[in-house]
Amino acid sequence: MNRIVLVLVLLFAGCAGMEQQPASVERMYVIPCGESVASDLSRWTTSADAGKSVLLSDHCYLIRHANGLMLWDSGYADRFAASMPDGFRAPGTPFTVFVRKPLVQSLQEIGVAPADIQHFALSHHHADHSASLFAGSTLYMQATGHEAIFGPEPQKYGVASANFERLRGARTVKLNGDHDVFGDGSVIIKSTPGHTPGHQSLFVRLPKSAPVLLSGDMVHLRVNWELKRAPSFNFNPEQSVRSMNAMQAFLKDTGARLWINHDSEQSKTIPKSPAHIE
Repeated sequence: MNRIVLVLVLLFAGCAGMEQQPASVERMYVIPCGESVASDLSRWTTSADAGKSVLLSDHCYLIRHANGLMLWDSGYADRFAASMPDGFRAPGTPFTVFVRKPLVQSLQEIGVAPADIQHFALSHHHADHSASLFAGSTLYMQATGHEAIFGPEPQKYGVASANFERLRGARTVKLNGDHDVFGDGSVIIKSTPGHTPGHQSLFVRLPKSAPVLLSGDMVHLRVNWELKRAPSFNFNPEQSVRSMNAMQAFLKDTGARLWINHDSEQSKTIPKSPAHIE
C-alpha cells in the first residue's frame, strides 16, 4: 500500500511540474503616432483659457505578451507623414496635426510587421486613434462602439468612416464591459464610456514595474483628471465623469499609474519606442 501511495504522489508531482505557468506581458512599446497643436485650450478646460494654445501628444502602444502581440490604438493615418511633413490643419477644427513618422516604420524598427499583430483594440473611433492597418488582427470593440461605427448613422458620432472600411470584415470580439484579453489578468480592456459611446481604456500589468492604465480619451489632461472635469464636446460628459471616478477607484485597488494619452507634459517622462518598458 505504501508503495502505491508513493507512486501516486510521484505521479501527481510530475504532472504538477508539467503545468504551464500563466502567460504574462513581457514588455510594452510606447510609439509616437502624431501630435497636434490646438489653438484654444478652453475647449478642454474653462473660458479662462480661451485663446491659449496647447500641445497634445498621441501614442500607440504595442504590448508583447507571451501569447502574442497586441496593439492599442493606431494614431493618425500614415499617409500624413509622407504627404504633409510640415503638418496640416484639420478642416473645421482648432488642430494643426503633425505626423513625424509612419506607424509602419516605427513597427519595423522593433522588428514587427502589421501582419504579426494578432490582437488589436482602439480606445475609440476618432481619427487620431484609428488608422486602419490591422484588418488581419482580431479586433476588440465595445458593442456600442461597433454600432456607432458600422451602424446607420456614423456621422452622428463623429466617426472617421474611411478609417474603418478595411475593418468591416475583421474578426471582431464585441464587448459589453471589461474584457481580459489573454485570460491571465495582465491585459484588461476597461469600459470607460462618455467621450464616445463605446470608449474603452486599457490596463497593462508590467513584469518589472507598476501596472498602467492607458487612458485613451477618457481624460485628456492631468488638470481635468484632478478636477474630474469632462469637456462639453464629449458624447456624454456626465458619463465621462462617472468613468473617471470608477477608474480612480480601480487605480487605488490595483496600484496602477494613469498614463494620459494626450497630456504632452506627462508624455515627456515616458520612454518611447524603440526603447521599451518592463
